[in-house]
Amino acid sequence: MDEYAALEAWKSVVGAARVEPMDRVHNPIWKVTGEDGRQWVLKHLPEWPPGVGPVEEYRVLCYLQAGGLPVATPVITDDGLIAYNADNLGTDPNEKQPTGPHAYALLPLLPNDPELHESPELAHTIGAGIGQLDRMLAECPWHVTSHTDDPAPDILGDGYAKLPPELRSLVDPLRDQLWAALTDLPTQLTHGDCNVGNILVHNGEVTGYIDLDHLPHGPRVRDLSYYLASRLQNQITDGDPDAMAAVLRHYVAGYHSTHPLTEREQAAVVPLLLTALVGGADWCLHGWVPDPAGYQRNLRAIEWITSRYDHLVSAVAP
Repeated sequence: MDEYAALEAWKSVVGAARVEPMDRVHNPIWKVTGEDGRQWVLKHLPEWPPGVGPVEEYRVLCYLQAGGLPVATPVITDDGLIAYNADNLGTDPNEKQPTGPHAYALLPLLPNDPELHESPELAHTIGAGIGQLDRMLAECPWHVTSHTDDPAPDILGDGYAKLPPELRSLVDPLRDQLWAALTDLPTQLTHGDCNVGNILVHNGEVTGYIDLDHLPHGPRVRDLSYYLASRLQNQITDGDPDAMAAVLRHYVAGYHSTHPLTEREQAAVVPLLLTALVGGADWCLHGWVPDPAGYQRNLRAIEWITSRYDHLVSAVAP
């Protein structure tokens, strides 16, 4: 099935639409310009939900939207469905039911500035936005059947030995510290894929939270650290990582202003940031599709942060 055939499910919404491919992350996506000029994103859903299925995600999105957060809630098809051509709209973690190989969702296109720049004000705004999201997720009334995220054993445990020696030589001196910092942190429902591409920013404001199809239970500070890991990786690849390091404490202060952290959680931000990069490197090597270039990006970020680790920890210390 191609994207034009899939769009027929929303014919009364988009009319004679124009479709343009967008940069994909895992699954193809397209920008759709409707006959009346309105714009959406057509997303080819993963065959296996990464955490929750479309029904549970939809309920959480409606809850967040009712609370005033800018989220991309799916547009219902002409037949009254959340997604088109899906074999299964829910998620049963025991039976592992797939969504299907040819399922699509239509989402509103939210404004976003792709350029990376750093300032204390923007860092505080983004941190506060992530904190606001997590505060609402902590109070979410809907039952969510997803996985549990425990970064220390998940990333630094048995699978750690499979990582290349060049990476382990950087992390080994800090491994015990990381494990201790990430143990017994307060947990809650989290975004689970809170990266720089899924927190949208436009004109200095957070304008969208997208791709909430993971929703694991895990450390409360997980989303902030994972966002910072992805942003730092992008700055190292094509930006100014030193400028981000200079405002790192403002990201944490912003989060703390809307979803207060304990001193121990604040102290865990940088350890979890580094651990997230190690997990990213592992996924690039051993995930569904090998990504050697992604591994190298993570390795470069790990090299950068381990050489400045104590300074960064001190910068965000309570």
